[in-house]
Amino acid sequence: HALATYYVIAPAEASSNLARYDGVKYGLRVPGHDLIDMESKTRAAGFGAEVKRRIMLGTYVLSAGYYDAYYGQAQKVRTLVRRDFDAAFGRVDLIVAPTTPNVPFRRGEKADPIAMYLNDVFTIPADMSGVPAVSVPCGFTASGLPIGLQLIGRVLDEATVLRAARAYERATDWHTRRPELS
Repeated sequence: HALATYYVIAPAEASSNLARYDGVKYGLRVPGHDLIDMESKTRAAGFGAEVKRRIMLGTYVLSAGYYDAYYGQAQKVRTLVRRDFDAAFGRVDLIVAPTTPNVPFRRGEKADPIAMYLNDVFTIPADMSGVPAVSVPCGFTASGLPIGLQLIGRVLDEATVLRAARAYERATDWHTRRPELS
């Protein structure tokens, strides 16, 4: 449930945070005939397609009639995911996991936002529950694309996560290698 929950919470928070970038007080300003025209042109020019998509989704889930059904429920799931991490860290100091479920795709290879969102499935639980995590290089695919290893730690224990990442880098040389660019 973490993936679906994240894609309710993150756009809602992004929508709320980005609302201030209207070209009046903050951010880029594109001239217009009046305030509405200026804000419309500014947002069209200043935000890419993905940001616009997230703002629209976030505005929707925060709107009257949908807040409790989507955002409120997502916050409850976020709490459950956090409790799962707390329970796991009662038994271990660190969780090691792949960074993504698939090998990387080449730039421009995937245009479908849903397919791209699914690659976040392993990093989202840590992100939405506020536990520290880091991804370190751990190899390359047969076609030469980099692969990451994720280290996840207890709340407010960034030091352990960073020490583990540094120890891994000292024990391997993956972080010094670069993919062949063609």
